[in-house]
Amino acid sequence: MFPSVNNRPANPASRADFYQRAWPSIVRIIILEILLLLALSGALVFYLNWSSEAAVSEFMTGESHPLQGVKAHLPCDRST
Repeated sequence: MFPSVNNRPANPASRADFYQRAWPSIVRIIILEILLLLALSGALVFYLNWSSEAAVSEFMTGESHPLQGVKAHLPCDRST
């Protein structure tokens, strides 16, 4: 974590030491972010592949859509 303005070391030697100790933490955070992005990308690709296969299999079965069944119903008798 970077020091605040009031907490910053006064002499350049201690400032350089602070930044030298901070680099491993910065690199660790960047690596974790990259791993998280890779995991989310993999999950997205898996989902897109799964949903595409499901859509293709539904299309290949040739079943009609549920909305087409609704059109076949007779209208209500509204004679009053």
